[in-house]
Amino acid sequence: MIHSQSSTPVGPLWENQSRIDPRHVQMGHFVARLDKPWEDSPFMMQGVLVDNEDTKLWLVRHCAWVVIDLERSLNKAPPTSHARITPGGRQPSDRDAITHPVNILRRARVDRKTMKAALRGYIALDKQARRLIKAFAEGGQLDVHTARSVVKELSSAMEHNLAAMVWLTRIKQQDNYTAEHCINVAILAMGLAHALEWKQPDIELAGVAGLLHDLGKMKLDTSILNKVEQLTPEEFEHLKSHALVGYELLSEDPDVSENITQAVRDHHERPDGHGYPHGKHGAEISPLSSLVAIVDAYDAITSHRVYDAARSHHEALGILWQQRGKQFDKDMVEVFIQFMGWVTPGTLVRLSNNQLAIVVQAKPGQRLLPVVRLLDPSNDGYALGETCDLSTRLTPEGDMQLRIAQVLPDGAEGVDMVRMSADYIAR
Repeated sequence: MIHSQSSTPVGPLWENQSRIDPRHVQMGHFVARLDKPWEDSPFMMQGVLVDNEDTKLWLVRHCAWVVIDLERSLNKAPPTSHARITPGGRQPSDRDAITHPVNILRRARVDRKTMKAALRGYIALDKQARRLIKAFAEGGQLDVHTARSVVKELSSAMEHNLAAMVWLTRIKQQDNYTAEHCINVAILAMGLAHALEWKQPDIELAGVAGLLHDLGKMKLDTSILNKVEQLTPEEFEHLKSHALVGYELLSEDPDVSENITQAVRDHHERPDGHGYPHGKHGAEISPLSSLVAIVDAYDAITSHRVYDAARSHHEALGILWQQRGKQFDKDMVEVFIQFMGWVTPGTLVRLSNNQLAIVVQAKPGQRLLPVVRLLDPSNDGYALGETCDLSTRLTPEGDMQLRIAQVLPDGAEGVDMVRMSADYIAR
């Protein structure tokens, strides 16, 4: 929803208060007023200490202005003169609109129909990923044409099934990491390309590039790929060679476009010039390469690997945010964070009553209060329980009875997302 610039009167300011553009809010500032009623925000009282990037991002996305109170701030640094804004404020971004493609996951909900369609596409993509991996490893014929057809079909259904497709990227099985990683990167790459308003052929290119980006690893020494201990400099150089290996082998295939081979080669290049294989800088890196780099890192961070445990959705977004402009394209990271949101469909969470649940639908401005499916303990793990809209679980006084207390890594607490996905169709 595009915010109104006059939804709440400014009112008088005390000498310790400043009305500023929320983009200039600093960690430790206390926000005393918004340009909208507090009940339209996810904050629980009239005033919020900005102590994490999630809070600042919400303010940037939803407010034309905020009032900071330095007397109540931990950070006493006053805003610079250009940070202060006059009545009228900045114009809201097009991306603030709930109908904008970047907000597709906020208006989409997983249901039985979309899950069934998404699972059908996911299985088809898994089949193609396994075939490509086997052919690449054995030096056989690559069937990229069929893989591209599957990606095209998934891409055409993205508007209707994306929430369920993102849910399925939460399936993380360590013994099938390579295929699942390629599938997840393909899906998330198409989602981010859609959020960036790329044209349909370019969205399909993003999906194929995501599917193929790591195939070069199939030609590497598996003892190095699976090594738990820290790699030696020589072993790390061998690992880094996968980008060029994949590029060179795919370049021989007439069915693979130069845009895709370039993304396979450059998805570990960095804006700051410290990437590989060629140490490219900023504009030397193609948008498709930058896009694959972001979703590749996100899925890897949220997956369990032999040398690192899976981290939560929040931890992954935090790492991307910290590395924007250095390891990853700054603007694209910010779009990806807005696209994915505070929680996504399929996110495993612990509620304030200690019960586990899976997010079904995020809700604009209600980051702690999405629609979830409760998880019921059973003799062999967990089963999907009732659907619960946390925004309606309020006391007569308006206090939250039930909310998200913790965002957990995928697969935590022994929750089997393969089973959860099947349960969704069966129930």
